[in-house]
Amino acid sequence: MEFYMLIVIFVICICISSFLNIILKLTDKKNWLMSFLMCIALTIVIFALLYER
Repeated sequence: MEFYMLIVIFVICICISSFLNIILKLTDKKNWLMSFLMCIALTIVIFALLYER
């Protein structure tokens, strides 16, 4: 169950990040990599906060 919650949080974060990258025209490879890494970090933080309860 925890794995599914982790995947859902990651997919939501990556969708928001991708949408913002496209809207702000940040389509360089470097920008996508930074976005991906920030999504991973944010997913871990959100998962830790939600799973603690």
